[in-house]
Amino acid sequence: MEPTPLNSIRLNKLSKLFAFACLALSPFVTYSNDKEVQSTKTQLDLTPCFVDGIQQQARCGLLQVPENRALPLSEQNAIDVNVVMLPRYKEESKELPLVFLAGGPGQAATELAGMLGWPLREIRQQHDIILVDQRGTGQSNGMRCPAPEEDMLTLDDDSIDMKQEVDKCLAQFSDYHLPSYNTYDFIEDLEQVREALGYKQVHIYGGSYGTRAGFAYLKRYPESIKTATLDSTAPMQLVVGLFGKTSERAFDFLLEDCQTHDACNTAFPELKADYLSLMEKLKKSPIKQVIYHPISGDETEVLLSESKVVEALRATLYDLGSRQVLPYLIHTANKGDVRGLAATIATSNARVEGAGGMYTGLTMNIICNEDIPRASQQQFSNDADNYFSGELGHSTFTEVCRYWPKWQAPADFAEPLKTDVPVLLFSGKYDPVTPPAYADMAMETLGNAKHVVIEHGSHVPSLSMCTESIQQFMQKANFEDVTFDCADKPVPRMFFTDMNQLQ
Repeated sequence: MEPTPLNSIRLNKLSKLFAFACLALSPFVTYSNDKEVQSTKTQLDLTPCFVDGIQQQARCGLLQVPENRALPLSEQNAIDVNVVMLPRYKEESKELPLVFLAGGPGQAATELAGMLGWPLREIRQQHDIILVDQRGTGQSNGMRCPAPEEDMLTLDDDSIDMKQEVDKCLAQFSDYHLPSYNTYDFIEDLEQVREALGYKQVHIYGGSYGTRAGFAYLKRYPESIKTATLDSTAPMQLVVGLFGKTSERAFDFLLEDCQTHDACNTAFPELKADYLSLMEKLKKSPIKQVIYHPISGDETEVLLSESKVVEALRATLYDLGSRQVLPYLIHTANKGDVRGLAATIATSNARVEGAGGMYTGLTMNIICNEDIPRASQQQFSNDADNYFSGELGHSTFTEVCRYWPKWQAPADFAEPLKTDVPVLLFSGKYDPVTPPAYADMAMETLGNAKHVVIEHGSHVPSLSMCTESIQQFMQKANFEDVTFDCADKPVPRMFFTDMNQLQ
């Protein structure tokens, strides 16, 4: 699964600008989410289809729903919600389906089908897998601006006029009703999909921002949910978008692991000093160097700014496989060779624009209205008090949010979830964006929940490490006799120390 912040927004000052897409509104508009207003049950016909990455035949369909739920469904007030079902392998199974809630905010669930096929293969034996593109993503009125024409490695991101770029992007979506692209309206869409498919209840699985959607679904429709499995937790009361302290915490773990690993410590004995030295150089001025372009192969003068480098390094922390190269990247860049960093930046940007990448218009529409306005100045100051990224841990969002159109989230949006529905929470010890403490925060008000920390996991590790436990939990709808040995499963710790080997 592609990490995004929540399931990792890998946005530096460049790519975030050109992925925005929404309606330019007057400064303040009203959020409306009255469940009484529009409860029309609409037909959803699923027909045979094939989706990328899945060899077996799937079933696909579109459900028409009101864009603005304060108004009746009409030709002028309608959007199609894209739905894909991956049918269970055992047709005779009577088990309830599993609804997968994608991350972000800004990932399209149906675009992740190919990535989910292998991790969910055992669960799919008994359960249909339901993928619904959140409104504003994928084929549900996707909100993604075109990529910049200029190469990200050569563009001077500090010269960008943020307001001008945001306005330019918003203008492409003048027929969108921006306040309707939010977390709770997505939940209304999910509930209509459930009703249209005729399921009395469903299981849900959410990763990263998908946990926020899961909490919202549990708040609105607890009777519709049999069990909830939520990994890399973002509870309602959390302000999403403050990643300075959490990134520093994950980087500290990396330093500790490198020090206790003979080959890494021998190759990079002063890794933290290397990092601080590199950041100090970047604070003074961007690094310019002529290299062969990591994608085109052409001789190119690249420009690496502090924001580009910090975001690229932070992105490597989302997965224990990718972070094994991070000490090498830091050390060689500090010594003057930025080829590794340039390749990391270039490939990260390519993934943002590909299938499974972020529909960043929705990302910013949600973050700038449901989260950032709730943060106090003290919270911003506390988050900036870190050596890893300083205020860059949140300024990616706050800079854009200055110009993003405003709408009012519900007054009770941030109230903690209280429910007796069985909820299984997973966290990865090394997670740079949703550490275990966030799941502990959610546990304070959950009446029937368990929190499992995966010792050798980072962001959303349960799909690759604990699917058997998830399957047991779904079948039992409780925690009795569910084994969680997966949480302590050892993982080989290796580091890339030179161009010839992993050690």
